Amino acid sequence: LLSFAVSDVQYLITFATMLTVALIISNLTASVRLQAKVAGRRERRTAMLYAMTRELAATRGQEPMARAAVRHVSEVFESQAVVLFPDAAGRIRYPRGASTPGSLRGADLAVAQWVQDHGEPAGLGTDTLPAAEAVYLPLKGSQTVLGVLAVLPANVRRVLLPEQFHLLETFAGQIAIALERALLAEQAQRAQIDAETEGLRNALLASISHDLRTPLAVISGASSSLVERGERLGADERKALAASIFEQSQQMGGLVGNVLEMTRLEAGAIALNRDWHSMSEIAGSMLRRLQDRLESHPIEVDLPMELPLVRVDAALIEQVLANLLENAAKHTPPGTRITLRVDRQDDSLLVSVEDAGPGLPDGDPEQLFAKFHRGNTEGTVAGVGLGLAICRAIVRLHGGRIWAETRAEGGAAFRFTLPVEPAPQVPREA
Repeated sequence: LLSFAVSDVQYLITFATMLTVALIISNLTASVRLQAKVAGRRERRTAMLYAMTRELAATRGQEPMARAAVRHVSEVFESQAVVLFPDAAGRIRYPRGASTPGSLRGADLAVAQWVQDHGEPAGLGTDTLPAAEAVYLPLKGSQTVLGVLAVLPANVRRVLLPEQFHLLETFAGQIAIALERALLAEQAQRAQIDAETEGLRNALLASISHDLRTPLAVISGASSSLVERGERLGADERKALAASIFEQSQQMGGLVGNVLEMTRLEAGAIALNRDWHSMSEIAGSMLRRLQDRLESHPIEVDLPMELPLVRVDAALIEQVLANLLENAAKHTPPGTRITLRVDRQDDSLLVSVEDAGPGLPDGDPEQLFAKFHRGNTEGTVAGVGLGLAICRAIVRLHGGRIWAETRAEGGAAFRFTLPVEPAPQVPREA
């Protein structure tokens, strides 16, 4: 017969001490495990929040942000979700466009409107309208409620447990911050566009009023001379006055034409009529048309015979060349040479208009291509400052680039590129 007996009290003390230590270690281990589990959950929550925040930061536009937010919320909380925005009148509306996976269809707009108006949660698990199937959270900005996040969980515990509900509120807060940032950025951009539009409008009015004053004065003076004493004037004098009226009216027509052309280019109202052309044909047509305007400058043309055909809108490229040559003629003394040169560079043609004048004005050459910018600040050269801006718009439409530089030997050079595409195959005769 076996029995349990302690022969020495010291063994009992040792046993009690070891039992106490074991219990303490067990409790500490359980506490460490619990803390590790809590830390793991916090890490997962942080990772999920970071993933959504990072995607929202890289997304532009209210609707794309809402779709990204819905996808993350539906995955994290195993639910269906939707972000509802108010219209201009403040009434909550359903999202436009096709729904995405995880989207909640048929959200209760009445509950969402209450949340939008009061800025407080409502619906499932709350004290307000608890009979609703989903929970509705306000997306609060710094000054107003930007929208409503509606979540319909597949498992209620995924949302209504205090820790999970707090996480859902954190998600809603991050979504609201991202939406407000996008809204502020859009407002800032709109304000900048409005300011630039107003500046351009003022510049346009100032330029047109300045540059139309001289030709109008000439036309008025010449026409009044013809009306008041036309019968007493000789034939040559009448012809000279009529010629001046015609010349100034042509100049006014050119100014107005440039404004209209720039408007059409910026509005995207010009469709390129591309076809295969040689630069020699385009340059020849342009030089014949500008023969009278360029008669005070000798024009040198350097066009190699082996240049490939380019697929361009010939009328627009001819306009670019005309604007560049007229610009060179206006800003250089009479009698100075102007050179039109075309070279092949890898997969593009380099077109250059070079002069022997005073060179480019001080400052950034890129500013010469800005609308209403005029290099001659004294205003002795007519024009509203749109010629080079039109050139840049046309060249960009063709996939090229344009720039200006000062020549080492003196004078200015305006250059632009045109892409060279594979030449079309000529069908063989049968």
